[in-house]
Amino acid sequence: MSIGPLLRFPDALHDAPLGRLISIAGHVVEQYWGRYLAEHHGLTSAGMRVLIVLVRSGGISHREMAELCFVRPATLTGVVDTLERDGFVSRRRSPEDRRSIQLTLTDKGHEHARTIIDLIHSGQPLTSVDADPAKRAVIREFLTEIITGMSDGELRRLNRDNESDTESPTGRGPC
Repeated sequence: MSIGPLLRFPDALHDAPLGRLISIAGHVVEQYWGRYLAEHHGLTSAGMRVLIVLVRSGGISHREMAELCFVRPATLTGVVDTLERDGFVSRRRSPEDRRSIQLTLTDKGHEHARTIIDLIHSGQPLTSVDADPAKRAVIREFLTEIITGMSDGELRRLNRDNESDTESPTGRGPC
């Protein structure tokens, strides 16, 4: 006699608390996106964030990049090492402060970043649910409220100096 699973996956999701579903969904999307970036662009999610910031800024210090990507400068070093090795970014010492390292995009990095940005902004629905504009608006409102309500002050890094979180006059937006 064979015994089936005690709980089937869709049933477990149906009864899961909403917060747990959000956590699982975020994890699954991050994994999916990470696989896509690796297979199609030779990038990690962290590497993609660096490229996007550089498209918007034209160049930025290593320290500023770490702050915008919510990591420590030492953590960012490995990401930038890989991006530089793969020909996406270049490093140079700041002429104003020789202790500061400036990051800039190469042509290859700019091309990859633009392709990814165009994909992100294509408006292609993630699921059949967000294909419905009314449902998409409710989902967006819900997620925005979660992010702002649970940010614990970290939104200042996304909206630097109360600027828009999509693009600032300096071109520096969030990762």
